[in-house]
Amino acid sequence: MLKPLNGKVITVIGSSGYVGSNVIKNALQYGAIVNGVSRSGQPTTQQNWTREVNWIKGDAMKAHEFKDVLQKSDIVIHTIGTLIDSSVLNNKKPGDQGTYEQMNRDTALNVVKELINTNVKFVYVSGSAHPPFLKRYLTTKQEVEQHILSLYQQQQLNPIIVRPGFIYSLTQRWWSVPLKYDLAIWKCVHDNASRLIPQQSFIGKIFNEFKVDTSIDLQDVVDACLAPLKIDLIGKSLNNQEMEKVAQQFRNLQ
Repeated sequence: MLKPLNGKVITVIGSSGYVGSNVIKNALQYGAIVNGVSRSGQPTTQQNWTREVNWIKGDAMKAHEFKDVLQKSDIVIHTIGTLIDSSVLNNKKPGDQGTYEQMNRDTALNVVKELINTNVKFVYVSGSAHPPFLKRYLTTKQEVEQHILSLYQQQQLNPIIVRPGFIYSLTQRWWSVPLKYDLAIWKCVHDNASRLIPQQSFIGKIFNEFKVDTSIDLQDVVDACLAPLKIDLIGKSLNNQEMEKVAQQFRNLQ
């Protein structure tokens, strides 16, 4: 039986991470040819699916070193990111190794440079909210969004942006499922309480630091990242609900 992504070439940037590794596993199941790019390269622990991947030891900050792989892909999916950066944990300056600026923003911008004026689709995994008092997590991702949408308007790039909230998975991270329900309760409390608190007041600003979005299943995130190979999504920015809808449309094509 012909698989939905049979023969398609997919390159995942950040292939060792939670989202990236699962994009790879699902892409293989759908019949794709997969390149996995990470600083560590091939995983030390081998599994059946890892043997089917073309592992590339590469630094996204030096994307020119593997530009041939990028430019020969049908789609490049950028999944690199950090929730708590090194400026918080190790007292580094914004822009240093491991900071939001480097991880969330600059790795993506360097990959994008190699895709300008090509037919390759580029999926950027952004976000919909930031951890309390860590706005740079989201603003650095928004800077990438603005840049790639500007290139799209100039007809120089084929971007798709996905903005997941908290990503849960019963099979990959069982503990994330009860947390999903905790966040749903908090979102309800926060949204209702926000109507009673002046938004520009000191208390209002502090309270808004704890704003959360709805949660989304890992499978929906993964399938939404792969869907642009079968569904026209170029130039689109997808929130949780839109990702769930697109993911289901993609699965219905199989």
